[in-house]
Amino acid sequence: MRRRMCPARNALGLLTPPPRRSRASRPGFAMADVSERTLQLSVLVAFASGVLVGWQANRLRRRYLDWRKKRLQDKLAATQKKLDLA
Repeated sequence: MRRRMCPARNALGLLTPPPRRSRASRPGFAMADVSERTLQLSVLVAFASGVLVGWQANRLRRRYLDWRKKRLQDKLAATQKKLDLA
């Protein structure tokens, strides 16, 4: 059988409130001292760097695919030339 967990009760049988969290552990506390302008600028910089990195990665990928295509075409031409001579 599964045992149910009952909420914590005090001596009078009343439910106790949840423990208070410190100010530093609140979810939005760390963001309170960052200005809106700084936040917007950091989001813009992060987005721009992501676009730049993605663009460069795509350029490298295209260069690799073009190199591989040319290499395979050259190998195919060499193989066909060998077959024609045989």
